[in-house]
Amino acid sequence: MPSPDERAPDERAADERAAAVSLREVSLTYGGKRRGGGVFGRAFKSADPVDALRDVDADIPGGEFVTIVGPSGCGKSTLLRLVAGFARPTGGEVAVAGAPVTGPGPDRGVVFQQPRLFPWLTVRRNVEFGLRTAGASAAERRARSDELLDLVGLSDSAGRLPHELSGGMQQRAAIARALAPGPRILLMDEPFAALDALTRERLQEELRRIWRRTGTTILFVTHSVDEAVFLGTRIIALSRRPGRIVLDETSTLPGEDDPHTHPDFPGRRERVAATVRAAAA
Repeated sequence: MPSPDERAPDERAADERAAAVSLREVSLTYGGKRRGGGVFGRAFKSADPVDALRDVDADIPGGEFVTIVGPSGCGKSTLLRLVAGFARPTGGEVAVAGAPVTGPGPDRGVVFQQPRLFPWLTVRRNVEFGLRTAGASAAERRARSDELLDLVGLSDSAGRLPHELSGGMQQRAAIARALAPGPRILLMDEPFAALDALTRERLQEELRRIWRRTGTTILFVTHSVDEAVFLGTRIIALSRRPGRIVLDETSTLPGEDDPHTHPDFPGRRERVAATVRAAAA
């Protein structure tokens, strides 16, 4: 059998699509006993241990748009942090493209609820930041930032500073920055939650367009059932803490021109909402 490096490009691509992200009995517990230092050296106990996630199993093929929804505190953002490599599970394994996640990496881009742009850098320089640290040439950085600024509709704002942009424009810049290194996976933690309703709807449409054009695997955390059903080709709902998967279903709605008008949308939305209500009880 050939080694992975010897396989044809289409075989390697198919393998990556088969398991972009794998979660195997993933659990995470916070807190517990610690030993104090100082003069007395006394042992003390931190706040009681908290089981954030327990036995989460899922395989996410490449190119999927997975929305993760559930009651507050159920571990949605925690799950994203584990895939990003910002935290390590206390049980089970998180893998990306078959390799265990041991820390952050350029194969995973992250977009937070707040844009977190560097305020002293222009929009273009923010987008180019990851490319610069990776050693890309000025010409490569310029070409890539031009491509991405056009993709997110910010070509005319390349020279502006973040404070000169609206909240929605700042979040577009943050998405472009996350996409710049060409990650396999884009992790989005409630990126539109702080925006007004009209801007949020507009960016949902923009994100669908970007996903269709790039084919990037997206894991998107949201509190909004409507948003989860509108965006997700696959919808995962977690139970109350400790978070477990209580719903995992695929959807063809994101392929529609306007999922809201599709006859299946109300029923799917109510089914997911009922699951979340039951999970929160």
